[in-house]
Amino acid sequence: MVLITKIRSKNSVPLRLTEERWLHIITSHTDMEGNLTKMIKAVEDPDVILAGISDELRSLKFFENTRLGPKHLVVAYKELGQDDGFVITAYKTSNINKLMRRNQLWTR
Repeated sequence: MVLITKIRSKNSVPLRLTEERWLHIITSHTDMEGNLTKMIKAVEDPDVILAGISDELRSLKFFENTRLGPKHLVVAYKELGQDDGFVITAYKTSNINKLMRRNQLWTR
């Protein structure tokens, strides 16, 4: 497992971003290539944190300027405890209506 970086969640939990996960993100969501800094910002300084489908969390941050225009960046991650967690995936979207039906755990 090659670690690219660790990101601190809003709960101060260090989240691992591995090379395998980053490659998954940029091949599944090609518009994410070159957006590592935005992805980190979406986790460390989100607009809202939502409950995920199972026990993961979803952080959302709005970016006015992306290559695709104004978009929300969504990062799914799991906190395993106070000292460990990992990024699952990340993607951009302009439609957050369905996402916002989830339980809001934190909001700016």
